[in-house]
Amino acid sequence: MTRTGWIVTAISTVVALIIGFGAGWWVQGTSAEPDPPAPPAPRSTHPDDVEARPETGFDPVVVDLDQTHDFGDGFSIGLSGFERRVEEGGVDPDTGEEGDLPYLSWTVEVTNEGSATVPSGLVTRSCSVGDPLRESGSPVLGDSVNPPESLEPGQSGSWDEDCWADEDDRQIQYTVEFHDQDFVPLYPPVTFAGSVG
Repeated sequence: MTRTGWIVTAISTVVALIIGFGAGWWVQGTSAEPDPPAPPAPRSTHPDDVEARPETGFDPVVVDLDQTHDFGDGFSIGLSGFERRVEEGGVDPDTGEEGDLPYLSWTVEVTNEGSATVPSGLVTRSCSVGDPLRESGSPVLGDSVNPPESLEPGQSGSWDEDCWADEDDRQIQYTVEFHDQDFVPLYPPVTFAGSVG
């Protein structure tokens, strides 16, 4: 055998060994039982999912519909301008009801008389109507339905709110809670409750 033949044979043997050992390790690694998959993390379907929300440490507050609530640091909230309206050709996605649907509308007013900027753009809210109270959806029909992102000291803001309500629904309960981007409440939930004409 020539010198070139010996070199080719030696290189071929080394390459064969490397490939053989590599394939053996690869097969052994893939034939071992795989680790069991981790169970899926629980999924929160909505920020209002009570079980998935952090503890607030706040006691809920209940006030009359015509009261203004001060959170204690100069930030206050109140409701005004309750009106009964009808959404012609409306659809209530919660009940599937279609047609000319009656609803209540009002304005939520917030004011910052404190000395620091107040984040006010992330809120959870709910509405219940009737006697006994039943949860009701919102048609979201106002001109300005989003709260202001924040309020500087001395600044005020407002947004439109509404709730499906039959003509004979006189009792209403509206709850609003301000929180940060992680849904950690910034203030206690405030429930406005009372009767409307």
